[in-house]
Amino acid sequence: MLRWGVLILLLAGAGGFITAAAAGDAADEFAAIDTYALAAPASATGSVSSLSAYLIKPARDPSTSLGVTLSRSKGDERDGVRAIFRWITSNIAYDASSKAESCDPGVVLARRRAVCYGYAVLFKALASAAGMKAEIIIGHSPKFEQGAADERDDWLNHAWNAVEVAGRWQLVDCCWGAGYLDERGRFVRSFTPHYLLTAPEVFVYDHLPQDPRWQLLHPPISKDEYVRRVQVRPPFFECGLRLVSHSSAAIETDRSLAVTIDAPADTLLIASLYRDRQELEQGCTFTQRDATGYVIHARFPDKGAYVLRIFARRLGAPGHEYAWALDYVVQARSGEDRAACFPKAYGAFLTHNCRVEGSLSQRLRAGDTADFCLTVPSAQDVLLASGGSLVHLSAEGCRFGGKVPVAPGPVVILAKFPGESTYEGLLQYAVQ
Repeated sequence: MLRWGVLILLLAGAGGFITAAAAGDAADEFAAIDTYALAAPASATGSVSSLSAYLIKPARDPSTSLGVTLSRSKGDERDGVRAIFRWITSNIAYDASSKAESCDPGVVLARRRAVCYGYAVLFKALASAAGMKAEIIIGHSPKFEQGAADERDDWLNHAWNAVEVAGRWQLVDCCWGAGYLDERGRFVRSFTPHYLLTAPEVFVYDHLPQDPRWQLLHPPISKDEYVRRVQVRPPFFECGLRLVSHSSAAIETDRSLAVTIDAPADTLLIASLYRDRQELEQGCTFTQRDATGYVIHARFPDKGAYVLRIFARRLGAPGHEYAWALDYVVQARSGEDRAACFPKAYGAFLTHNCRVEGSLSQRLRAGDTADFCLTVPSAQDVLLASGGSLVHLSAEGCRFGGKVPVAPGPVVILAKFPGESTYEGLLQYAVQ
C-alpha cells in the first residue's frame, strides 16, 4: 500500500488565468452550498452513503434543500461536487504522523484524519455514491517548504481526483484545499477553493499526473517542462499576476537580478530572499512599479543558491497580509558588496505607486552629500529627514529631488498627500 506525506504550505507561470474578481464571484456562487455542507448533522456523517445523500440533496432537488436557496437550475453537478469538497476540507485533518494509510473510505470518514491518498479515496467514494464518475490520480506535487528551494526529486508523492461534471472531466485536490502544515509539522486548516475544478492549464503548475492523459491538456506537457516552470501558488492566480521577464523557475545571474511581473492596479507585491532556508536581512530586495509592471530587484551577498520569494496582496481584501505567490530559484555567480543595500520601503511607497529614479542602492556616508530623486504621484510635498533636520525636496510635477547633506543615523523620506494632515514614510536608507 502506498503512502504519501505531502508537506504543503499555502501561506496565503503562468499568466493570470484566475483573476481576483473571478475568485470572489466563485465564493459568492457557492455561498449557499457551503453553508449547507458545513451544517451537516452528525446523523448524516455515520457512513459514506448517508453523507453523500445529504451533500448531494441541494443539487438534486433545490426545493427541498433545508432552507438553502440556489440560483441555478435543478441538477447542477457542480453544486454536488462543491458540497463534497467543502465538507471534506472542513472535516478531514491532514495526518502528518500517519504510519499507514487505509484505502477504506469508511475508515477515513470515521478517523477524520488522512494523508493525501485518504482525502482522494473519500472524495471518490462520496462522488461515486452520488452517481458521479470520479477517479484517483497519482502523480507529483512539489513539497513546498518555507525558505527552501524545491528540488522536485520525490516523484509519485501525491494523490488527487478527477471528477466528471456535465460530461467533462475536471480536477480536484481536497488535501491541498483543506490547509497546510506549519514549520513544526502541525496541520493548520485553511480552506483553499483554488483546488476545486481548477482549470487544467493552471492545475498542472503544481500537479503532474503519472498518466499524462489526466493532465486534461492537449497536448500534455512533458516532465522537463513541468520542472522548468516557475513555482506559483494559488495567490498568483487569485491576484491576477502574469510573468513578464522570467518564465522558468531556475535563473542564473551575476550579483544582482531584476524580475518583472505584471499585476492589476489593486495588487501590491513585495519580495524576500532566502538562503539555506533562512530569510536574509532587509536590503537584499526592493520592489517598485514601472511601465511594464512590478520590477523586483535582488542583490546577492555571496556566490551560491538562493530562493527569491514574491508575495502579493490585494488592496481592499480582508486583512492586510501578503500571501506567498511564487518562487524563483537563483544561482548567483558572484556576490555583491554588502554595503550596497536597497532602502527599506514602507507601505505608502507601494500603495502610492512611487518610484526611485537613478541608483537604488547608493551608499550613504555621514558627511557626504547625496542626490535623491523619486516619483511620488499626487504628493503635495516630499521631505527628507536626516540627523534631526528636515529638507523639502524640489518638485517638478510628481518628481521630487535634491542634493542633501547626510548626517549620522538613518535617512527617511516622507510625503504628504491630499486630504492627509500628516506625512507618511516612503523610504528609509541606512547610513555608514
